[in-house]
Amino acid sequence: MLTTLLLPLFLSAPQALADEPTSDEDYAFSLEGFYRMRWHHFKNLYDAEPDSGRYTTHKLRLQPELDYGKGRAKFIMMTDVMDNVVWGDNADIASTSLFAGDPSMTGLDGLPSDTFQIKRAWMEFQTPIGLLRAGRQESHWGMGLLANHGNGFDDTFGENNGGNQFDRVIFATKPIAIAQTLAGRDVSNIPLFTAFGVDRLVEDPLTQYYGYDCDPDDPDDSEFCAQEDDHGYTEERADTQRDEQWWLQHGDDVIEFIYVVIYRGEDLRWGSSAADLTAGMYAINRKQLESNSNVWIYDAYFKTKFKGIVAEGEALTIQGQTEAITLAGAINYEEGASPLYKDANIFGGVARLGYERPAYTMMMEAGMASGDDNVSDADFTGRPLHPDHNVGLLLYDEIISRVTSERWGDAGRGLWSNGGVYNSKYIFPNIRLRPVNNMEIIGAYLVAWPHKPDGAIIIDDENAEASTLGWEADLAIKQRWQEHILFSMEAGLASVTDRLPVEELGLTVDGKAWTVQSRLAYEF
Repeated sequence: MLTTLLLPLFLSAPQALADEPTSDEDYAFSLEGFYRMRWHHFKNLYDAEPDSGRYTTHKLRLQPELDYGKGRAKFIMMTDVMDNVVWGDNADIASTSLFAGDPSMTGLDGLPSDTFQIKRAWMEFQTPIGLLRAGRQESHWGMGLLANHGNGFDDTFGENNGGNQFDRVIFATKPIAIAQTLAGRDVSNIPLFTAFGVDRLVEDPLTQYYGYDCDPDDPDDSEFCAQEDDHGYTEERADTQRDEQWWLQHGDDVIEFIYVVIYRGEDLRWGSSAADLTAGMYAINRKQLESNSNVWIYDAYFKTKFKGIVAEGEALTIQGQTEAITLAGAINYEEGASPLYKDANIFGGVARLGYERPAYTMMMEAGMASGDDNVSDADFTGRPLHPDHNVGLLLYDEIISRVTSERWGDAGRGLWSNGGVYNSKYIFPNIRLRPVNNMEIIGAYLVAWPHKPDGAIIIDDENAEASTLGWEADLAIKQRWQEHILFSMEAGLASVTDRLPVEELGLTVDGKAWTVQSRLAYEF
C-alpha cells in the first residue's frame, strides 16, 4: 500500500534542520533482503505432456542502506542476484552433460540472465517542510493493483516477481502542520499527508508515431505525416539508430505527474475501542506530445480495522486519449480520426471484508479488471491488474497468462496478462488458521466470470456454454523458523470451462490442471 512507499517519506511534523558536527556515530549501515528458492511442479498443464512441468528458481535480493542522522539523510539501493535463475541449469557449458558442473545463469525463457541487476538506487532527505526522495525507486499504492513494489513475501499464494520502479523525484509533507507552523500555532499531530512527484518514463522511444491528421506542407507537421510508401503508422528503430542529439528532442518524451493525499490514523478512539483508518487518493497524469497522449489515472484506497472487523478496498480508473497503442490491424477507420486514436476507459478494483482474531482470519475478497471486446476500435477499455497482486496459483497466474501470451503474440506483448487478473470478475474467499506461533494454514476458493468476451482470449456467449471461466481451490502451509527462515508448501487444483480456448492451445487435460509449489527463504 502507499503506507509502505510514501509514509516513510512523511515527517511527523515539519522541523528545522540544524547544522551539527558529524561523527562516525551519526552514520548507520544496514542490509535487508533475502535469498529464496522456489520449486514448482505442474500436472496436466500441457495436454501433450501432462506429467511434465518441474523447475526450481533462485533469487538473492540485497538492499543496503546508509543512514545519516537517524533518518535525516539516506541512500538506498537494491540489487537482484540470480533473479529467477533456473536451479541446476548448465546451458551446455560442459562438453559432456553427464559430467557437468558450475551451473549457468539461465532464466525461465532459456536465455542467459545477468548475474547482478541493480534495479533501484535513490536518496531521501529531510527538509524543514517535508521529505524529498530522488532516484530510481519503488512505487506502490494501496493493494498493489496499479503500482506494486513486488517486495518480500506478502502474497496469500504465489510469489512476487516483478515490482515497479521509476526514475522519480517526489516530495511529501504534512500540509496542516505547515499551516499551523506558519500561523505560529502549536503543531497538532493530524495524520494527513500530501505528496507530489514527477516521473521521467521515456526519453526517446524506439517507436515513432506517424498516425496523425496533419498538413504535409506545414513544416511543423510534415515529419509526423503518414508516409505509407516508406513505413506504416509507426516506425520501429534500433537503439543504434538514435542520432547524436536524441536527448534534445522532447516531443517524444513520456512524463507523468503524481498527486497524492492520504489520511492514516492509528489507535483512533471510536467509542470505547481503538480503530485504524487509512484512506487516500492517488492521481497520475501521463503525457506524450508525439502521440497526442494525455491520460489520467485515478486510484482510491481505504483500509479500516475495528473490533476485529477488517475492510479494505481499492478502485481505479484510467481515462484519456492516446495515439500510442500500436497493435496489428488495430487501425481506427472513423472518418476524420487519426488511425491510431483511442479513448481510454478502463476500470478495476478489489474489495476485502473479513474478521481477524489471533487464532484465525476469515476474509472474503472480490475484484474485477475491465476487458475490451474489440481492441481494434477507438475505445480502449481493457487492462489487467498488476501481476504481483496474486489471486491463486493457476487460473490467472498460469492458465490465462499463457492464453494471453499465445493469442496476442510478441506484437501484442503489452496486452499480456502476465499472471494478473484479466478481463474478468472474481470472488476469492479464504481463511487463515494459526494453530501455533509462526505457522499459518491457508485455504481459498476462486471463481471467475468473464467481463467483456473478445472471442479470442475469452470466448463469447454464442460460442461457449459455461457462464464462468472456471474455479480453483488452493491450500498452503507457511512456517517461520529461527526468526529468519521462511517455508511454504502450496497446492492448487483448477478447472477451466469452454470460455477459455485451452484445447486449441494444448493447455490442461480435460480442462483441469494442478500444481504443488514450495518456497524456502532466508529473510534478513
